Amino acid sequence: MKTALLMLVAALAASIIPVQSVVNGRLGVLTENRLLAAFISFLGGTIILGLLTLTTSKGIPSLPEGTSIPWYLCTGGLLGAVFVTAVLSLVPQIGTAKVLAAAIVGQLVMSLIVDHFGLLNVPKDPVTLKKVFGCLLLVLGTVLIQFGK
Repeated sequence: MKTALLMLVAALAASIIPVQSVVNGRLGVLTENRLLAAFISFLGGTIILGLLTLTTSKGIPSLPEGTSIPWYLCTGGLLGAVFVTAVLSLVPQIGTAKVLAAAIVGQLVMSLIVDHFGLLNVPKDPVTLKKVFGCLLLVLGTVLIQFGK
């Protein structure tokens, strides 16, 4: 039950992604500069996260003494910038549903790979035929969205 509830929370949080995609895509069209649009998008998020961090922390946040962070854990913003820039470039060309359907397939395939091999220190969760079948159904759904006129 707990897992189902957490998956519902994830689905609700993800429901804002189409709106974000349209907002960013429109921003890219209006600015005529995809990188500027991505920068504006990330700047807004950075300001909000900075304010939340400062207002919810006791003092200026810092790492616990002796803590080191692997370099690859600092690439989340870079990875997000690639995704946001790609989405805001593609939405005006092919539409929100097609872009996000393809993005979801890409996310699920990569998620299966990460979980199967336990990459980045996540618990290993082997790929099964049921998971592959589910992924193939999602690919079929993406094809239907692409050609379903």
